[in-house]
Amino acid sequence: MLFATTNFLFLMLFLYFYYLIMKVSMLLIIYVIFCFLLILKVIFMQKKSLKRMTLILYNSYDKNRWHEAHKRAIARAAPICYAFDCNLAIMEFPCKKEDILSIETTIGNSGEYLHKLIEKNRFLIIDKYLPQLGIPIVATSKPDKKKAITPMDVVNLLTKKPCGILVGLGRHGLPKDIVKMGEYHLDITGKGVSLETCTAIATIPAVISTYINAKFGYQQQ
Repeated sequence: MLFATTNFLFLMLFLYFYYLIMKVSMLLIIYVIFCFLLILKVIFMQKKSLKRMTLILYNSYDKNRWHEAHKRAIARAAPICYAFDCNLAIMEFPCKKEDILSIETTIGNSGEYLHKLIEKNRFLIIDKYLPQLGIPIVATSKPDKKKAITPMDVVNLLTKKPCGILVGLGRHGLPKDIVKMGEYHLDITGKGVSLETCTAIATIPAVISTYINAKFGYQQQ
């Protein structure tokens, strides 16, 4: 009788501790799931709030005449901006919207992408830097050390505010007053390598888009 009672007590203790272990395990599993969902929510919110980047072509050529060089720069930038989900703006160009519409059919397949940017209100003609473009960032191979940022820094800024990246056309690049206006300076190579305009136009959106993909696993929409 005593043996049976002892066995019964051991069984009850075993069942009690088993119940406690299972309860703790369930609570732990629920906690892990909750943390996982919280992380997913944070990532989703970051994705949802990623702001727009605008590539701004600054006219360092002739400010009075509408040159072929201006058209070529737009033709090169339009498919790049469309491919990497970036807005396109031209600053201090001697043209109007009608001039842009007229070149859509003269720049080959690039005209198709320019048209798509215009349709989605992602192409701007501006005379000065606009507040809605967000944080002004100057693309330069000689950044001020106090203002220098990396492509990943740009991605982090885009989680908070829009960013406008200024690229100077031609050999002269951006004038000093524009460079001074930039809140940050971006050397896209990270090595102080000076790039030709067409190369910079292609490289900047592509590199930043790559960093966006690396951080969030997606491209801007």
